[in-house]
Amino acid sequence: MKVLMLGWELPPFFAGGVGMVCYNLTKALVEQGVEVTYVMPFGPRMIRSDYMKILVADHLFPRLRFQLKEVDTFLGAYETPESYSGELKSYLASLSPADRAKALYGPNVFQEAFLFALKVRKIALQEQFDVIHAHDHWTFPAAIQAKKATGKPLVVHVHITEFDKSGGMSVNQKVYDMEREGMHAADLVIVVSNLIKHRIMNDYGVPEWKIRVVHNAAEAVQDVYHDASKIKESDKIVLFIGRITLQKGPDYFVEAAKKVLEKDQDVKFIMAGTGDMLPRMIERVAELGMADKFIFPGFVTRDEVAKLNKIADVFVMPSVSEPFGIVPLEAMAQETPAIISKQSGVSEVLEHVLKVDFWDINDMANKILAVLHYSSLNDELKQHGSFEVRNMTWDKPAAQCINVYGEMLRMKRGG
Repeated sequence: MKVLMLGWELPPFFAGGVGMVCYNLTKALVEQGVEVTYVMPFGPRMIRSDYMKILVADHLFPRLRFQLKEVDTFLGAYETPESYSGELKSYLASLSPADRAKALYGPNVFQEAFLFALKVRKIALQEQFDVIHAHDHWTFPAAIQAKKATGKPLVVHVHITEFDKSGGMSVNQKVYDMEREGMHAADLVIVVSNLIKHRIMNDYGVPEWKIRVVHNAAEAVQDVYHDASKIKESDKIVLFIGRITLQKGPDYFVEAAKKVLEKDQDVKFIMAGTGDMLPRMIERVAELGMADKFIFPGFVTRDEVAKLNKIADVFVMPSVSEPFGIVPLEAMAQETPAIISKQSGVSEVLEHVLKVDFWDINDMANKILAVLHYSSLNDELKQHGSFEVRNMTWDKPAAQCINVYGEMLRMKRGG
């Protein structure tokens, strides 16, 4: 089986959870005998030094079954029309007039997606493969072009929708149209949770027969040592990691923190990440008189995430709308108890966590306090949660994807 995989990021270049999903899923597919040609944007904002050496190091991707195709584009993971325009303007301003004239990028993100699609079409015509597998909406125009050019069956993998990113408010119509076109052009659609399944049925008009739910898995655990004395002192630590945007519910985390501190002053809160709501969260923390109880480290690397998970006493994911949610799995793997919102896809598969409605800050605060103060509950969540996550391996979703590939090929043959 040969797959043309279209993704937006792959470690060491990634901006969020989708990059880790693509990496782990691709690795598991290759280990199960699938040949993958992975196509991804690789523009001027990335550093190419030893990239392929990293990818094939230690046989992570056997050379004979994996190849990477880089496409020159200014598109990036989690791109928005606004971020694209601002970043392109800044980049072009940094160039000399001669180099600026050579930089052929679209004036807006939708035009750049069209140019990316044309480049991917050329790659598709040059490669040999059985199916096309495309991740999230910016790859959908390219996937459609590849399908039209080759006649190969297409599965689109929906990790998140415009409704989830915006919380149902201020949906970008052009992005929505791109998502919808990709889902309807696909032979089958993979979604990461039943939450997203119902979303695309109700909001995108995708028929149920076309949808396959493939839950994500957990990343392999690495042993981590970290001296937390400078941060931790005598306080307990409550951790939030993620993009600080409306979708992730950072405002509910802050309000719940105030409730916690009313009962227990020996608690510190870490809000790690960046996003458009970060300045507002810093201001709100100050307004509530909690500036000495909060740490905002900004963007954190993979190693730093592991260290923060290791020192935390409880991890909280208060997402307003989370298609799946990898971050609590990483915390649980480090034996950190987790509290997650019921409005997350991962809540469908996890049992040894505490679950709350994202908006119920009283319940969230009470559960944080319970984990911090009741050792029997804390120990149970640590031990059973860690065991649960360690059994969520990537070979299972990879096998499900292989089944989807086979199903599409049978559909094409009329069988």
